[in-house]
Amino acid sequence: MDKYSWGRAVRYFKGFRDSPGAIRLAGELQDKYNDAVGCAYPTRETLSQMLGADAPEQISKWLGILQNAGAITRVPVRSLPADKQEIIGRSAKRSQVYLLNFGWAMDVLSDLDEYVFERQNKVIIQSPLPSLGNRPVTPPGNQTITCADDGVVTLIPYDQTLGETLEDKRGSEGSNLGVYARERAA
Repeated sequence: MDKYSWGRAVRYFKGFRDSPGAIRLAGELQDKYNDAVGCAYPTRETLSQMLGADAPEQISKWLGILQNAGAITRVPVRSLPADKQEIIGRSAKRSQVYLLNFGWAMDVLSDLDEYVFERQNKVIIQSPLPSLGNRPVTPPGNQTITCADDGVVTLIPYDQTLGETLEDKRGSEGSNLGVYARERAA
C-alpha cells in the first residue's frame, strides 16, 4: 500500500462526497507525504494558502473530517523520534504531522473491489430472447448485449436502418406501420 492507493481510497470513500474540501486537502496531504519520515507535515497555514481556503480554521475542519473517518491520524511533532523531528525541522509545541492510515485505505479499497465484483456479476444475465445453443436469436448482422440495468439492447450496424432491423424481426407483416408503431408492436 502506498500514498497513491490511499488517495484512491479517499476519492472512493462515500463519507467524503459531501465535503470536496476534505478530498482536496487529502490530495495535498498525499502530495506532501514523505516516505522517509512516514508522514505529511505541512502547516495549516501552508495548506490554507495552497487550497485557497478562507482561513486555517477551514483546514482544521477538513482535517477533522478526514480524522473522524479514519483516513488520517494527527500526531504532535514532539512525539516523533528525534531523527524524524530533525528532518521535519519544526519543534513548536502545537506543530502536528499527519499519518496516512493505510489500513483504513485497504478496507475502503476492498469494499470497492467487492462493489466492482458485484457490478460485474449483475451484468451477466440471461437474455429473454430465444436462443440456439448459447446465442440469442437476432436478425442477421446484429448483436445483442445485456446492459447493467437488466435490459437487452440490439446493436444495429451503421449500414442498416432501424426500419430494416424491425422488418427483419417481424417479417413483412407490419411493413405499412410507422417505425414507432412497429417498435411498439414488437
